[in-house]
Amino acid sequence: MKRFLIIGAILGLIGTVTNKIFISPLPSLIAAALFPFILLANRKFPITVFWLLVFFVYSLVSTFLYYPQSFLEFGFYRYDGNFIVSYLPLLVLPFFRLNVNIDKIFRNFLLITTGISCIVFLINGYNYDKVFTGLFIATNAAGGFYSIVTSLAIIYFLEKKTYNNLYLVLFNAFFLYSSTSRGSILGLLLGLLCLYFVKRNKTYYITFSLIVLSAIQIYILIGSFPEYKKYIMNSPNADMFYNLDMYVVKKYGYVSTKFKNVLIRMYETWPRAIDCFFKSPIFGTGFGSINDVPFKFKQVLPIVLTTNSQENKLFSDSHAHHSFLHFLGELGVLGLTIFLLFWRSVYKFLLNNNYNNKVQSFLLVSFFNLTIMSFTEHRITTPSNALPFVIALSLYYVFVNYQKSLEVKNINS
Repeated sequence: MKRFLIIGAILGLIGTVTNKIFISPLPSLIAAALFPFILLANRKFPITVFWLLVFFVYSLVSTFLYYPQSFLEFGFYRYDGNFIVSYLPLLVLPFFRLNVNIDKIFRNFLLITTGISCIVFLINGYNYDKVFTGLFIATNAAGGFYSIVTSLAIIYFLEKKTYNNLYLVLFNAFFLYSSTSRGSILGLLLGLLCLYFVKRNKTYYITFSLIVLSAIQIYILIGSFPEYKKYIMNSPNADMFYNLDMYVVKKYGYVSTKFKNVLIRMYETWPRAIDCFFKSPIFGTGFGSINDVPFKFKQVLPIVLTTNSQENKLFSDSHAHHSFLHFLGELGVLGLTIFLLFWRSVYKFLLNNNYNNKVQSFLLVSFFNLTIMSFTEHRITTPSNALPFVIALSLYYVFVNYQKSLEVKNINS
């Protein structure tokens, strides 16, 4: 069973090269089938699994209370509740240990996905927007994936500076650049910088950078939230997306698509999450509620709980475009705190388990990459971005568990 699970995880890892064909969720399906048995067989959970399970339970209860029919909708698992698909492997694999060649697994993953991407580019080239998205539907999906794969290629090149490793960096960096996903490029660059700080025990620079980034976004929201309330959400016209278009044209004129995306975040998606948070700061307005617009807030318990009673439920990627604000709006301070405790436990696990320097470095870069990208997109739960990291982390857990069992065996002998 362990080998079947590992094979499924490896196939799923390679399958993250596309979100058009559903290969990458394979480990999640296997994990969903095995988790009830894992739950019955184990009383002691790794701290990472514990906090992840708490977040799962909290989010699923919130979904059930908000709109229980969500569980019967495919769109829920693809969009609003895609964290289920993205993180299920991490609920199961950390309970296993197996002697796997972790370096070979990741090397082959890099070679195979790079080869597939090269073939796709030679056949299809750029799309009509002069953008390369590989086997992905959207630019950010492609960009997030290629930022993660490029970081792996860079780690291998830094360890061994050969022409083959250089080509792997250049190909994947080219694919990343061609995706035009600015958040993914920024996430990779800052992720590598964060790894530099970690390796030199200067993590206070990372903390300071995240505080500054948060402060800048808070400053933006102080100016944009009142505009959102007046002209976007609470305009006499019920179509907030039309309201936004009219507001942008009136204030900024006709702008480029890229700049328009920035304005959407400033005046619509980020304020939408803050709107939900202000109405229900402790528990949020319900998991999946941010997409259901225009909001119809209904107070359930004064101060403690308000929900969005909009009858038309929408499952789409029209989310807050900011993972942490998204959690804050739908799950409140309590939900965001639980997720951050889980996310911190992942970071601590990576710091404390250097059983393969290349893989540890790759996972740390990917961790920071996902974190930084999630300040401008809802990347931390999106399967195209999260699954490569989560499956890789889960496989590393299996490897680390085996290495630790050898250490215990050697001590006892």
